[in-house]
Amino acid sequence: MEDHPSICVWHACSSSTVPGLVERCCENWLNQEERIRADRFRQSTSRNQHVVGRGMARRLLGRDRIDPKAICFAAAKYGKPYVTEPAEAQLPFNVAHTDGLVMCGIGNRIDDLVGIDVEKLDRRTDPGLANRYFSAPEIRFLENYQSDADRRNAFLRIWTLKEAFIKAIGTGLQTPLADFAFEEIDSERPRIRMLNQSLESNTEWSFMSIEPRPGYIGAVAVGAVLTKREAGVTLRRFEDLLV
Repeated sequence: MEDHPSICVWHACSSSTVPGLVERCCENWLNQEERIRADRFRQSTSRNQHVVGRGMARRLLGRDRIDPKAICFAAAKYGKPYVTEPAEAQLPFNVAHTDGLVMCGIGNRIDDLVGIDVEKLDRRTDPGLANRYFSAPEIRFLENYQSDADRRNAFLRIWTLKEAFIKAIGTGLQTPLADFAFEEIDSERPRIRMLNQSLESNTEWSFMSIEPRPGYIGAVAVGAVLTKREAGVTLRRFEDLLV
């Protein structure tokens, strides 16, 4: 195992209608319970995203050495999934999806925290959400943008960073988004500042905003202990594994 944190973020298109090659391959890796859950989705978009997300996780955690169907998952207190067995597949992972795209991030060290998020850039956004949920420094940052398009993109940049962080720590929206603030938001490596002391820990955080495919913006969060090195991030197309 490598001695510094890194994450590989795989991304795949997902169909909004009839399942395509990615969906068919991923469904073959699901267990019976996951197939039943998939069939409960009324909308094809949601069903396909569920199938691709869980199928990707199984295939990538197996790393060509483990049968994807042999991997067992459990859920932490607030619902974040993790691998219970086999031991060889016990790596941190996280799944994110939006209209037309699914991402799966796999960490390389079992004790690291991993969170990812993705949004479509043309998604409708309500500017009022920032005032309701963001921290004061982030609200001031958004106010610097004059055009609606630039402000929307900046909002989504912050939103995905925040989502990636709360997914990494496994609390989801149980952690108020105003309890922490991102700084150097426009840089390649945004920084986080904890505004609520309860979030302070000995975890070293690395963040990165990414463009997995044209028209999408995503974010990666990696939390590691016993290291001062920033996490490395690699982007890969999941379809390349299916050729």
